Amino acid sequence: MRIIELIAKHQSNNQLLENSQPFFSFEFVGPTNNKQQAKLLKSIKTLSTLEPLCIDFASSTLTAPEELFLISYQTQMLYGLETVYQLSWPNTTKKEIVSVLKRIKKSGIQNIVIRNRVLSEKEKYSEKYFQNESQVIQFIKEQYNDYFCIIIEGDINFYQDESDFLSLKKTVNFGADLLRTLPFFDIHRFLTFRENCRKYGINFPIIPMILPIIDYTSTTQLIEYNNIIIPEEILIKLSKLKNEPEPLLEYGVKITTNLCKTLIKHRVRGFHFLTLNREEPIKQILQGLNLILSSRLRRQLPYRKSTDPKRKNEIVRPIFWAKRPISYTLLTSHWEKFPKYSWIEIKNGKPEYGQLNEKILKEIHKCKSSIKDFGLKLRSIRDVEIVFMKYLQGKIRSLPWKEDLLSLENMIIKTKLEEITQNGLLIINSQPRINSVSSEDLRVGFGGPGGYIFQKRYLEFFIDPERITSLIKYLETNSNLIYHATNHDGSTVFTNNKKNHITTVTWGIFSGEIIQPTVVDPYSFLSVWRKEAFALWLSQWGDHYQKESKSRKIIETIHNNYFLMNIVDNFFIQTSHPLTGSLWTVLTDFFRENPRKDIQN
Repeated sequence: MRIIELIAKHQSNNQLLENSQPFFSFEFVGPTNNKQQAKLLKSIKTLSTLEPLCIDFASSTLTAPEELFLISYQTQMLYGLETVYQLSWPNTTKKEIVSVLKRIKKSGIQNIVIRNRVLSEKEKYSEKYFQNESQVIQFIKEQYNDYFCIIIEGDINFYQDESDFLSLKKTVNFGADLLRTLPFFDIHRFLTFRENCRKYGINFPIIPMILPIIDYTSTTQLIEYNNIIIPEEILIKLSKLKNEPEPLLEYGVKITTNLCKTLIKHRVRGFHFLTLNREEPIKQILQGLNLILSSRLRRQLPYRKSTDPKRKNEIVRPIFWAKRPISYTLLTSHWEKFPKYSWIEIKNGKPEYGQLNEKILKEIHKCKSSIKDFGLKLRSIRDVEIVFMKYLQGKIRSLPWKEDLLSLENMIIKTKLEEITQNGLLIINSQPRINSVSSEDLRVGFGGPGGYIFQKRYLEFFIDPERITSLIKYLETNSNLIYHATNHDGSTVFTNNKKNHITTVTWGIFSGEIIQPTVVDPYSFLSVWRKEAFALWLSQWGDHYQKESKSRKIIETIHNNYFLMNIVDNFFIQTSHPLTGSLWTVLTDFFRENPRKDIQN
């Protein structure tokens, strides 16, 4: 989607919600090698959970154009992040720009920032090159009409008199949609620039670019490279702290946060942050601005989907990949149609999935936790259960089946999840029961204001073979519970869903329209998700250990013998406390009569 449309939507939602929360976007430094790319993707995954309006990647002489395109394509198509492609028109011929525009359009990218640079002597007056950014904008508009949102950059120190602003207005009239400033620290100068823009009829959005003070070297280099005017007292303080990273970072976060707070007071409604590929300082700044939780109000669906134009109308997905959206995107990338209203739209609920080989399974959504978090040595399966408990307690960042910390919605049932884990079930997916909660709720809301959210209680876990038949007997006592269970090769299946009905587990009602984002589909669970869920034991956990080690054998024991099981509690209308209810009651009775046993290997 075009950024200008996303900004308009954000402002509309703010009016409906009667608040004035600014939006924000992130700029990353493009990778120059595979190691940097892996680190960069890790930062993107973390910061994407904050729901930025868009992201883009700074091009440089060290980042090859092909690498810039590939990382932009990857984040746009696989991570579902609206990505702005940085088009540096100097040093690029008209023919090359035509090729780039065709390619990024085909990839679904709809946003371009035109980076202004000084023309070389070779480029000046040559017909092979555009002579100014106005010519570039005019060409894009002639060829693509309004398909692309065109962003220009402006140095607020450059515009001094009437002729400068009239020249800017001329550029805007060729079709630029918004302007991002270069970084600054002089708020008065920015406000004067914005006021003069309005005076001369330049009325499109003006977004300040924010340079966080993160460390001495990178900050001073960027200040020098961009000729940023910075107050003398800040430079003196940075110089004093240049050998003290932590105090400098603390000072930098405070300065940057205060800068943004002052801009908000002057009705600035959006920020573009240069992240320098550092996630924690950006999170601290947004935390200081109270923007982290409020960003969840921009969630359109409970999951992040690809921005592939083919998937524009996609709404319905199986819940199993809720925490692994990239693998689902890859498995379904060859589909020509995606379900909007019902999962049955896809070949009567029996779609043709692609294949994920072992290498891809290892790479996509690589677990953020290390072997130290998993345990350098495992003595028993109990040690594996302890790792799952540490995840629930926030002591480790992720599990192979869950890419991030425990979600806000699952914090509602955290104590119950801990109780279940203590009793030996290895939980990989869950959601609480939700009955007619506002779509603006920060924990479970999605889809924008004015709607109501509903969820059925859902639990998915691995269970040891000695207890599964006993658990099934307990589940059979309650007609509200639907279950499916299978072993690693699918040779044994347990279910009370004999007709393989598809069950909606999340839905929302918006002005009479019902959307159903997640479902439990027996075919997808038993035939496709099963393979991936079991494979992750070996590819992202077991492979950390030597082949003949005891630790590896413990992981193989779980992979070879445990069952993967999901349970849906259809009784969602219950109005009592969220930690009470039929599924929890059944599990409590089961644990009391069937305590877990330490399994030695």
